[in-house]
Amino acid sequence: MARKEAREFAMQTLFQIDVHKDFDNPDIEKYMNGKKLGNQQEYVKTLLTEICANIALVDEKINSCSENWPTSRMAKTDLAITRIAVGEILFLEGVPAAVAINEAVNLAKDYGTDTSAGFINAILGKMEK
Repeated sequence: MARKEAREFAMQTLFQIDVHKDFDNPDIEKYMNGKKLGNQQEYVKTLLTEICANIALVDEKINSCSENWPTSRMAKTDLAITRIAVGEILFLEGVPAAVAINEAVNLAKDYGTDTSAGFINAILGKMEK
C-alpha cells in the first residue's frame, strides 16, 4: 500500500474518532477494523496514536496558525486532514514538513471543498515557519 492511501485511511479514521469524540484512549484497532495496510500499518497506527494522545497540542498548533478559524469552527474533513499533517510534522521522523503539507493539500483537493486546499495550505505554511 502506498503512503497516499495510508494517509487517506488515517484521515478517514481520524474523522471517525473526532465524530465519536473518542480521542481519550481510542481503540485504534477497532477503528482500523482489520484493514490491511501492508508496510504502512505501523505508520498509520503510530500517527493516529500520537495525534490522539496529543490532541490538545495538535489543536493548539493549528489554532495558533489559523486566524479567526479555530478548530471548533473548521469543517471536520479539513480538520482531519490538517491534524494528519501536523501529526506527521510533530511526531514522525522521516516525513519532511514540505511533504506533509503537500500531501495534505492533495488530500484537501480530493476530499474537501473548493477552498479547502488553500485554507489548509495557509495554516500549515504558517506552522512551518
